[in-house]
Amino acid sequence: MDPRSLIAEAEKLTKPQSGFFSFLSGSSSSYRLEEATDLYIQAANQYRLNKEFQNAGKQFVKAADLQKQLSNHNDVANHLIEAYKCFKAVSPAEAIDSLSQAIHIFLTQNGQFRRAANFTMDLAELYESINDTKSAVKSYEQAGDYFVTDHAEALSNKAYLKCADLSAVSGDYRKAIELYDNVIKNSLGNNLTKWNLKDYFFKTILCTLCMDDAIEASKRSAGYLNEEPSWESTREYKLVQEILEAIDQGDVQGFSDKVFEFDQFSKLDKLKTSLLLKIKNTVVEKDDDDLL
Repeated sequence: MDPRSLIAEAEKLTKPQSGFFSFLSGSSSSYRLEEATDLYIQAANQYRLNKEFQNAGKQFVKAADLQKQLSNHNDVANHLIEAYKCFKAVSPAEAIDSLSQAIHIFLTQNGQFRRAANFTMDLAELYESINDTKSAVKSYEQAGDYFVTDHAEALSNKAYLKCADLSAVSGDYRKAIELYDNVIKNSLGNNLTKWNLKDYFFKTILCTLCMDDAIEASKRSAGYLNEEPSWESTREYKLVQEILEAIDQGDVQGFSDKVFEFDQFSKLDKLKTSLLLKIKNTVVEKDDDDLL
């Protein structure tokens, strides 16, 4: 069936009825709105089948608007989620709008914190896709908070880590450290997450060095030894000691050599590479200039 004819039928049903016509139809306003909702959903699914995702999303939004008039909060949220799925690939701005409204309903009307948390992770990814780092950071942190409310510690750690990594990338090292510290605290003594600690320690120390605080970085590394003695046997610990030595001596070449050597055995990801580059350019080389 042509979705346009379904939409035309739905629009007729949403027009207010009065007098004799209302008496003839014998249908209440709410019944007509429910029927119109079904027609919009049928039209949306037809558009979806035709891969016309923009049009499909718009019909789901119309269905949500009608259900809002009927105060059917659960249905409103579900239709908005379908709209988000349709808009996701073709219109991030409309996807963000639909998803944000649905999350608000999950939190304020339904108390569905797990659904809110999961979809807030999706919202953060949408913001990342349009390079809105500030909103992405905020959404990842909110997702982490919602997961905590639902006692889902592993998922909250995942959200906080995404938030910490993005904060570090954007140069908000203090925020990144605060979040890494939170994840470290949650991971200590947990056999499932214990093996990730060296990575969290390493990133926290790199962020501290990006703030040009070698003394604090050294203190942190020593403190981590008390919390997790296996830290001393890691390649990350060894590199941290070599970096601190290079900074102390203003040895740019030594710094570069040690980082290169580490990368041969343990491939550095994009984040760590950018943090190390920042340290090289602003901390090690600065000390080298002071010697001249």
